[in-house]
Amino acid sequence: MSENSEKDLVQEKAQQEETQGSKIKPVHIALFGVSAVALAAIVVALVLWLRTDDQPEPIIAAPVTGGRGTVVTEENLDEVRAYLDSPLEDGSYTTHMNVDWVFPSSSEPSTNAFVENSTLNARTVYFDLVLADTNELIYSSPFIPVGSKIEKFSLDAQVPAGEYRGIVTYHLVDDDFEEITTVSVSVKLRVLG
Repeated sequence: MSENSEKDLVQEKAQQEETQGSKIKPVHIALFGVSAVALAAIVVALVLWLRTDDQPEPIIAAPVTGGRGTVVTEENLDEVRAYLDSPLEDGSYTTHMNVDWVFPSSSEPSTNAFVENSTLNARTVYFDLVLADTNELIYSSPFIPVGSKIEKFSLDAQVPAGEYRGIVTYHLVDDDFEEITTVSVSVKLRVLG
């Protein structure tokens, strides 16, 4: 073999090894291109799907009337304030109390319980406290005039240590201390010892 032929073979073999070493073939380039286009299409679809300007405008609730309460808006704020500051109708009652009552024991006064007959109310009240599970009466309050409160009272019955759900039933009374109506509220009772 001639020296030139040998050089040509060596160069041709080196080119083949160089091409095989990189292992990037036209098929790989095409797959990469298709994958990039598919990924770009997915990103564009996600962006279009998540766009916020196509979503409906939020609905601003109109004030609700009747026994379901009122939604406070800027337009009715003064009216709602005036209503809340005015005395309640006869037979209505607003509670002012806490609802998580702690007693060191059933014979010791509560460390935190209080019930106030708000000055917005029109009637004297008293309340009964019963255990929700058994309906056992465990406390009956004295009459609480408008503007007065009762706090740190002891239970009338022996209640073992534990956590209980209680029902406070307010009794609104007239000027002769005859019951007009009742309102009930749930409380959590914790008797520690």
